[in-house]
Amino acid sequence: MKKSKLVIAALLLASVCTSSVVNAQSVKGKNFVNLGIGIGTYGFSGTGGLPITASYEHGFTDKISGGIYLGLVQRKYYDDLKYNYKVIGVRGSYHFNELLKVTEPKLDVYGGASIYYRGYTLKYEGIDGKEKLTDNSIGIGIHAAARYMFAEKFGAYAELGYGVSPLQIGVTAVF
Repeated sequence: MKKSKLVIAALLLASVCTSSVVNAQSVKGKNFVNLGIGIGTYGFSGTGGLPITASYEHGFTDKISGGIYLGLVQRKYYDDLKYNYKVIGVRGSYHFNELLKVTEPKLDVYGGASIYYRGYTLKYEGIDGKEKLTDNSIGIGIHAAARYMFAEKFGAYAELGYGVSPLQIGVTAVF
């Protein structure tokens, strides 16, 4: 099921990326705030609750932006097992509209890389009472995405790649 969701998301992203219409936009000087939910999760055994994501990026040039990414998923299994998985990192994106000859002014096609910290906490009722297991690591990730602006300051986005979830969808605010 997870594989089919990724294939569908990739096909949707590919169709968005190949659309042709009128005139590409610049990201220089713009600030993008994304709030979304994840479809699937990389967390504990590939399961988890509903992933919540947020990111902020600032456009430094016409084609390059950078910022931060946050993701969190929590889940309670039965009455005695609680799981918390989080990701926080910095990221950079390259905006491909000109390179891909995307001319729709409301569409922004981008991709990039990130350096992140991820960690999890597992709390459970053990033989000796309440126990806690934690782990964390530093890693790198990539993302491929598209953003469509319905109005000058409001739009929607979809991202494939690493974070707290393989596919993230949500709303974008630009200021």
